[in-house]
Amino acid sequence: NAGIAGNRVVGVGRGTGGQSGTDRFDRDVLAVAGARTVVVALGINDIQQYPQEADPQRIVDSLRALTDRAHARGLRVVGATLTPFEGFATWTPQRNAVRQAVNEQIRAGTVFDAYVDFDAAVRDPAAPNRILFSYDSGDHLHLNDDGYRALGDRLDLKILDRAGTPRSDAL
Repeated sequence: NAGIAGNRVVGVGRGTGGQSGTDRFDRDVLAVAGARTVVVALGINDIQQYPQEADPQRIVDSLRALTDRAHARGLRVVGATLTPFEGFATWTPQRNAVRQAVNEQIRAGTVFDAYVDFDAAVRDPAAPNRILFSYDSGDHLHLNDDGYRALGDRLDLKILDRAGTPRSDAL
């Protein structure tokens, strides 16, 4: 796991997250001996952190670029949809629309080889732009232990070894 809190895919935020996921990809993913599959869960911080990315296509293009780089090294890519964050300090309907547009393209199968629907795993069915209360750490962006367990349960580990390029939820 090479996750960094606050990390972004399009650019580097101010004071948080370190190098962007794009900049770290060679070192943290492509240089890992024996890797066959990479799971990418990036994009929400591009939307909610200053400077906020308002163009979903820039996020999608950055995610696709990571997929292309992984493919060039023979790796499969399983990507994650972006989880809800209504109630967090930086949430706006416009930023949520960016999140939904990115998720739409991920679910359409145009970004990764396969995807896992983290959004569906943790959203509140009664308020789908929010994290389910029992999974919310309290800030409405980050998950608690049960929320992270729900993400882990959503990812079928067998998808990591499958050949080919399935274009559906990694269940």
